[in-house]
Amino acid sequence: MDFTPRNIVNVSGDCFDHVRVFSDGMWNVKHGESILQHSLVRFHVQLIVIFLLVNSFHLVLQRFHFTHFTSEILAGIVLGQTVWRDNDKSERLFPTVVRNQVFASLSKIGYILFSFLIGVRMEPSLIWKTGRTATFLATLLFIFHHIAMLSIDITFDKDKEKLTAGFVLAKEAFSAIYFASITTTEFVMVSTILMQLKIINSQLGHLALASSLLFKLATFAVGTLFGFINAFVNISSQVGARIVIYSLALIVFTVVVSRKTMLFFIRSTPVGKPTKEIYTTMTVGVLFLLSAIGDEVGLHYMYGPLILGLAVPARSPLAEVLVAKFDTLVSGFFLPLMAVFCSSKLNLFQFIHEFKDAVHLQISLIGYVMKLLVTFIGAYFCKIPLRHAIALTIILNAKGITEIAQFLSFGDITKFPICANVSLLFLSSRLLSLSQELDAASGIFLVFLLQAFQPLLIKKLYNPADQYIGYQNKSIEKASDDAELQILACAHRQEDAVAAIKLLQYSNPTKQSPLSVYVLCLEELVSSSTPLLINHQLGQKMSSYRVSRSQPIIDIFKYFESQYKKFVRVNMFTAVSPLKQMHEDICWLSFDKACSLIILPFHKKWNSKGKLVSSNTDTRNLNITVLERAPCSVGILIDRSRTQGLSSIFLASTYRVAALFFEGPDDREAVAYALRMAGRFGLHLTVKRFITPTTEQVYHDWDYMLNSEFLRNLKLGVSESSSINYIEETVRDGADTSSIIKSMVGGYDLIMAGRRHQTEPQAFSGLSEWMDLQELGPIGDLLASEDITSAISVLVVQQQIMKASHSSTLN
Repeated sequence: MDFTPRNIVNVSGDCFDHVRVFSDGMWNVKHGESILQHSLVRFHVQLIVIFLLVNSFHLVLQRFHFTHFTSEILAGIVLGQTVWRDNDKSERLFPTVVRNQVFASLSKIGYILFSFLIGVRMEPSLIWKTGRTATFLATLLFIFHHIAMLSIDITFDKDKEKLTAGFVLAKEAFSAIYFASITTTEFVMVSTILMQLKIINSQLGHLALASSLLFKLATFAVGTLFGFINAFVNISSQVGARIVIYSLALIVFTVVVSRKTMLFFIRSTPVGKPTKEIYTTMTVGVLFLLSAIGDEVGLHYMYGPLILGLAVPARSPLAEVLVAKFDTLVSGFFLPLMAVFCSSKLNLFQFIHEFKDAVHLQISLIGYVMKLLVTFIGAYFCKIPLRHAIALTIILNAKGITEIAQFLSFGDITKFPICANVSLLFLSSRLLSLSQELDAASGIFLVFLLQAFQPLLIKKLYNPADQYIGYQNKSIEKASDDAELQILACAHRQEDAVAAIKLLQYSNPTKQSPLSVYVLCLEELVSSSTPLLINHQLGQKMSSYRVSRSQPIIDIFKYFESQYKKFVRVNMFTAVSPLKQMHEDICWLSFDKACSLIILPFHKKWNSKGKLVSSNTDTRNLNITVLERAPCSVGILIDRSRTQGLSSIFLASTYRVAALFFEGPDDREAVAYALRMAGRFGLHLTVKRFITPTTEQVYHDWDYMLNSEFLRNLKLGVSESSSINYIEETVRDGADTSSIIKSMVGGYDLIMAGRRHQTEPQAFSGLSEWMDLQELGPIGDLLASEDITSAISVLVVQQQIMKASHSSTLN
């Protein structure tokens, strides 16, 4: 017989003896039965179909820069009523009972965890550090949002809807939820779209995050207050007082008791170690308990998890473990399931047919357009460039999964206090069903259209690299010899700091030529949505749970500064950022401080015996991105030296440095830096120029003239200094070049070379073809190879390549 949902639902109590949750296997299905009648098997098939369809859509759409969320909504539409209207096969695979019970429950569990992680990633303490522009925008959006909410007034046809006042109140409640969802600014959606576009560390990203965080916290506080007032007005003073007392007790318990318990968990965790599994389990247990209690006392079921998330100490080991454990599960399973589940309710044909009745959609769309205008006017009033103001407007009005979750709540009619009476609940729910489905469908469709094209528009309008374009050439070659040399030194760990100060103390800081060093400690952003750039000179401090990670690096550079008190100025910064966006902090700080050189640590590390012990791909990708976008010269420091303690760096009396010159801007930059070092007492510099038999026959272009002028000045300096030695080597091919360079390795403490070269190609034949590390160039790749085991440091330099052109626009 044919299987329908009616065969397994509303039958005798012993039906589970005949239709089990699990099956005996597809080869043991009896005649007339279906393997899909077993709920667990059907659920697994549903999940497989859903995620196969979602990823198939994304495989195609990602080529056009559409987000994963777009694919999820499309998959829901395909699996929903739009395609499978009145289809028996669809009902077998996606029966209504399973849709409403299993997927709705999983969606709400996912939303509970999602709300909790939102709170964990937020840092309420940052609102005190918000700038005036962000405060102004947040205040403007807050005022507009609440004026719009208070002014909305939908009048219903009294003839058709005079059956019950509860219906009208329920309708107004739906209208408020719908309108609020479309016209609000969600911190989590702002941070999500910034992460997707990899601009969370840009200046526009920082402004958007600060504005949305301030707006969200203010809206949350005021919304809770209005909820209490609404309970007094629309229910009764007795019930309202009970709700207020229970809610405040829950909030106090969460903020005081739960936070103190979590602080105990953190203090019990050794430095550098993850928190115990039992602590994580207890936190999650309290999370679901608070959600259930909050739902019972009159709060929305996601309020408890959100407050608990805010109570978790930001950037603590507990926060890191919670995010690491649940972020992938929530973002990769629960949220896509929620998006598919909600969008499966959308019937496009019915929506188009009844579009004229979608009053909520029309009003909310008008409100959304008005909010766009208000946001743009506010941004433009703050003197933000036109294109950036438009991009910021779109970012602050980003829509996505949070709005979908709000529409998911449309099904919870029982949560409205006005429907407490059972008969009134039944009557109101029957009258609201058709209108409610249209409201939810129109809301999902509107969110789908808005979020699908927002990332594309932002990418067209805003390029963070635009802010680094300048008309001033920031390179060591163009800097005056007696001017202060400004260098940005980046460090992930202590070894990077030690290698950097060894290079910096070669740099000959003197009274006539002082050195200004900006130190940037780089840390990965794990348990928060808000990146930080901490200026330690202003007294800014990190969370006490984070101090131990950057403090050793800071101490090393402070020691370096103490050795050159009069000639070196060191400024400390710490950047806590996602690895893929960390380059923004580096580029912005170097641009803001007008640095001439950025020093980046190499991604490979060797032990004292010269054996490779680690290779970090993320660090390598970071270096490559900085090379592409840096507003000044960049040097990648390869350190193989065997440093015996920090103080031993300053005890050496002689230093041997070699600079390799093949012609070109990068080689000129490397030699210019080496010449600046040459004035240091005890430092001996060798500049070795590589030429080919046909070097002088090269076409005399502008670069040839620059190289010739540079060599003329170099030879003049050699004649005036006994510490500089100039040598010319004639090479026929890459083998000659490799042989000469390898013979130099054991005789020098530091070798400096350019990344790109203009010498005849035969000088690198065999080297360029087998180059593994493109970011180092052929010479740097040779010096970083496994064949080199000597204790030597190598600096590969790239001169500034991002210069302003007449076609550049800063709009």
